[in-house]
Order: sequence, then structure tokens, then C-alpha cells
Amino acid sequence: MKAVVFDMDGTILHTLPDLAVAANAALDAMGYPRRTYGEIEAFMGNGAQRLIECCVPDGTPDSLKKRTFEVWRSIYLQSGYTNTAPFPGIVEAIRQLRAASVKTAVLSNKFDAGVQALNQRFFPGLFDAARGEVPPTPRKPDPTSLLQMIHELGVSPRETAYVGDTRVDVRTARAAGVFMAGVSWGYDHANPLPIDELDAYLHEPGELISLATR
Repeated sequence: MKAVVFDMDGTILHTLPDLAVAANAALDAMGYPRRTYGEIEAFMGNGAQRLIECCVPDGTPDSLKKRTFEVWRSIYLQSGYTNTAPFPGIVEAIRQLRAASVKTAVLSNKFDAGVQALNQRFFPGLFDAARGEVPPTPRKPDPTSLLQMIHELGVSPRETAYVGDTRVDVRTARAAGVFMAGVSWGYDHANPLPIDELDAYLHEPGELISLATR
């Protein structure tokens, strides 16, 4: 295996606390009811815009959904990510992969500015590429962005593993023809991992090393 591409939220970073705080701050600003932590977790997996669309009350006009997302985005980018942290063992696992000459990258449905900010904050120098949602390229599970990244890394799909925590990630990996490794510690409440469809199911990050170098 020559490359490992990671999802971000729920796979390498525990981002939910800051996402929830920013979501409820945006709902407050718009005069909408707050959401519970569990509700916000259940809305994860399809990008930030979809997250906010799920948070606002049913029947909210599209224009106000868009405005709520803009408010949320501003709050989130200025949050300082004080409650966000890599999952235990992730940073060391990525370092070990790179020491074994395995290329590493991040591909997320999170808006790209958020991916870049979090990458620089928590993983400086640890990824050969990092990308979030960049319109007009369709978001996962469409494989376009993953295949583009694989090409940029100079490897082939059969030499690549995708690591994620939701069914969306599995569908992306299958469409791209790559090895799919699911993680047990993610945010898969809304999009449960079909464990029987995985190529590998990881219970701790260190398992990535033997997976990639076997």
C-alpha cells in the first residue's frame, strides 16, 4: 500500500464539541431553537452545509438556511477549535506511516477552509494533500475528488486505502476502487458503518501500520 487517505471529522479529529457549540450559537443568532449534542452528532457525515440544514427548523426557507450556514461558518472559523483534538494515537500512526514511505492525505466533506485550518493546526507537515468540499466538484460519496487526489499523489487506486467512519466513506471507497478501512471510534450514528462490507475494521489507530505495510 502506497497511500492512505483519511476522512477528517470522526476519523482523525474529534471535532463534534466545537461543531455543536458553533451550531447552537448560529441557531441562537437566527432565533431558532437549539439542538442537543446527540442530535448534532446524528446530523454528521454529509458536510457542514447539510449539518446546518438539518439543525434549522423544518420548513425553513432556503435563503435562511444559507444565512444560518454563513453565520455558523464565521463562528466556527473564529472559534479557535479549543474543544477539538486528534483521536488518541492518530498523530503517531500517521507519523509511522510516513516513516514507512506511505503517502498520507485527508479528503473530507467539510468545507475546504475548515479542512485547511484544522490541518495546519493539528497536523502540520503530516499530509501530502488535504482537501474539503470545493464546488463544483461533487462531495463524497461521488468518487471524483478521491480519484483526483490519488492521481495527484502519484499512486493507483489499488495501492490506496481510504479510512473513514460512515457509510458515506464506504460508498466513496467502493466507487473509487480502493481498500476501505472503517474505524470504530467515529460519528456513524446517522450513517452507520456496514461492517460486513469493510476490508478492515480498526479499533485503534496503531492497526493502520500493519495494515499498510503488510
